[in-house]
Amino acid sequence: MTPDPATLFTRHGLSVSGLRRAEMGFSNEVWLTDTAVLRLGTGMQFGTGMEYGREAAVALGALAAGVHTARPLFWEPEYSLWERLPGQMPTPAQLTPDFWNAVLNDLERLHAVPPEPCLPRPSEWWVGDLGLMDGLDWTPAEQAALRRVRSTPYPLTAPVFVHGDAYRHNLLADQGGHYAGLLDWGNAGWATLEHECAVLDDLEPALERWNGRIDLDLLWRLRLELLLRVAAAGRVSVDTVREALARCEGKT
Repeated sequence: MTPDPATLFTRHGLSVSGLRRAEMGFSNEVWLTDTAVLRLGTGMQFGTGMEYGREAAVALGALAAGVHTARPLFWEPEYSLWERLPGQMPTPAQLTPDFWNAVLNDLERLHAVPPEPCLPRPSEWWVGDLGLMDGLDWTPAEQAALRRVRSTPYPLTAPVFVHGDAYRHNLLADQGGHYAGLLDWGNAGWATLEHECAVLDDLEPALERWNGRIDLDLLWRLRLELLLRVAAAGRVSVDTVREALARCEGKT
């Protein structure tokens, strides 16, 4: 049974002042107090030993590299507790090029000082997950295009240590709307620079900064894969997926 969030805060001597559930969390429940954050595995994730200890170790390594992020306080197999940084999720209007360049500065600090050693990856090729096509309303022509793009192996580029989830819901802005921090290290690990870019809400600052290092064809294949997952959860429109598919096929 999933434990009561208030019990987990008090178990570790943390105040429950201001306790409330956050309107975020894809594979975790997220609970906030005035000073701390609880990330709690739910449903199939709860009790399966999600790697909260590894996530905490990665965050500590990122802090040591100078990345603006929250410090882990306590962690168990089913949950983790973190300091709560001041700030809030940026509004779309606050996501200016200056904001994104501050995010990219932190990502470059992480790339330069990886918190884990690089391990051999299982494949030198990307191939999409065809099962992600299920449950969405595609025309026969779109189904054929999706299958063609995502069943064709594509070479991966050299790996870097990425945060892997630097989109708006995992960013913080201060009261002035400036970048204040990067959260949620659950997807961090060794991947390609294209993986790092694929999740960004705005690609242009990254493309300008890392021009010549990014394989655009690989980037759009990875972005298509991500958007299919997010669309299946009802978080983006199918039209957004169609736009990414068109980019993969060179139609835009």
